[in-house]
Amino acid sequence: MKKFLILLIFWKFTFPQLSYETGLARDFDSGYVGGFMCKLGFSKTATIPFSNIFQNIPQVFFTHEYFDNDRPNLEFRLSITTITKTSFTTQISCNYDRVVVLRLRWFAIDDQRIEVISNFNMDNPDDKTFSIKNPNAQTGFVILTSMHYTGAIDFLLSISQITTNSVTVSITKVAGKFTNLKQIGYFVVVGIQEAFINLGLKTVTGAFSSGPLTIQPNRWFAIATQGFNYPNTQNMRVRATYTNLPTTISYTWGSWYESDTPNSHSQIWIAYQFTTTFKPLECFTIRTSRKQAFDLSILPTFYLELVQSNQIYTTNGIYDYSVDKSINKPKMNIQIKCENGKKIKADFNKCNACSIQKTYSFTYNCFNQMNYVGFYPIFQQEFPQYNHLKINIQASSLEITNIVYDQTITEKTIVKIQILNQ
Repeated sequence: MKKFLILLIFWKFTFPQLSYETGLARDFDSGYVGGFMCKLGFSKTATIPFSNIFQNIPQVFFTHEYFDNDRPNLEFRLSITTITKTSFTTQISCNYDRVVVLRLRWFAIDDQRIEVISNFNMDNPDDKTFSIKNPNAQTGFVILTSMHYTGAIDFLLSISQITTNSVTVSITKVAGKFTNLKQIGYFVVVGIQEAFINLGLKTVTGAFSSGPLTIQPNRWFAIATQGFNYPNTQNMRVRATYTNLPTTISYTWGSWYESDTPNSHSQIWIAYQFTTTFKPLECFTIRTSRKQAFDLSILPTFYLELVQSNQIYTTNGIYDYSVDKSINKPKMNIQIKCENGKKIKADFNKCNACSIQKTYSFTYNCFNQMNYVGFYPIFQQEFPQYNHLKINIQASSLEITNIVYDQTITEKTIVKIQILNQ
């Protein structure tokens, strides 16, 4: 056992765990894998290994760098079925005419400042809204993954709205062509402001050359396909060919035969390392009060008010609330019944980095003349950000947890109040 632990420690320090990685998957490329004939119900599963192990199961998404699809009626359904710390598994199935090549550039990242939402193989395409976890994920992009067409198509996927808890993807509906689009799949990738540099949507109607693009440090470059204006008179053919230089990258995006398939794509620089870090709210000042309430029966056990937003909670339950980033110093008004024979113990997060004296702590014994206790904390943060709060009110306790989406998701109790027996 001792020998095993020594080997485990040696492995950890000799082979550090991954936090991000990218690669090229050619498992669905007939020019690379002999015998790939994806049509008429054919299916294939491929497992793509990472170069090492991730500490946590990463988020994975991919872009297409090569389409070669037959006409006039083609469907491929493509999805990621499993993600582990060491690999991810993709599956393709093809109906009707042949998919010749799908070449995938994949990205894996273990960081909660980016969130990947998968909407694989959506029949009857339409606008759709998805829940997001991180209220600070206020920017993003869409990547096409699969489709089924039975004739000419003309569509564009785009993010039409992002809020603190949802993102909406819209699809254009061109009369006479939208009915030919039977199925579509895509990723929605959202993140904090630092996460993406979007160079804009490129609408390509012929041979396209990007020109030199300055390489951005600690970022991946991705071509995010968002739509096609495909006449269905010849095969769908688009391929990325890169030129990499020490300080720039460029690519041509077009056909190697016949004419280019008109399409729309975005050029995205995606951060895999960040300088922006998020931390829980800190209470930098607090005022307290004690008074006599003549009729406790008409008062709630706990009264919580988020002052600047006029949000009030008085009943038992668990609530989620995002404090707007415009509120730089959130204020709270907390009042508690303090019945005779009870005592109140309260803690407020004072310092995230301190080794000692991390909280403001109070203990009050209750008696008839001082039976209502108030706390009026003011919190602060390093920079404007949305703060996701989980509020838990029970019969004898009030707890407010700040959920923070940084490299990992952490939950920090910033307010904890208990009603105890003396």
